[in-house]
Amino acid sequence: MVTWNTYYVETQRRQDEIAYAMQDRYVRSVEEVCESVFTRISIKMLNSVGSKLVEWGSQLQCRCAELAMTSSKRAI
Repeated sequence: MVTWNTYYVETQRRQDEIAYAMQDRYVRSVEEVCESVFTRISIKMLNSVGSKLVEWGSQLQCRCAELAMTSSKRAI
């Protein structure tokens, strides 16, 4: 037999579950937006740092090759 108290408790429980589901959906949507902005910024920063490192490495390799050629006592 369903009493008024049982009906009220069950209705309240369902409303709480709906509110929790709506809040969870909202939190997930906000996290996705923030994560994508963070990801885009990270990719841009890593791309710029990586290109600078490649440029620096190329310059260093050229200098080392020049030094090796000039300081070598072997005839080429």
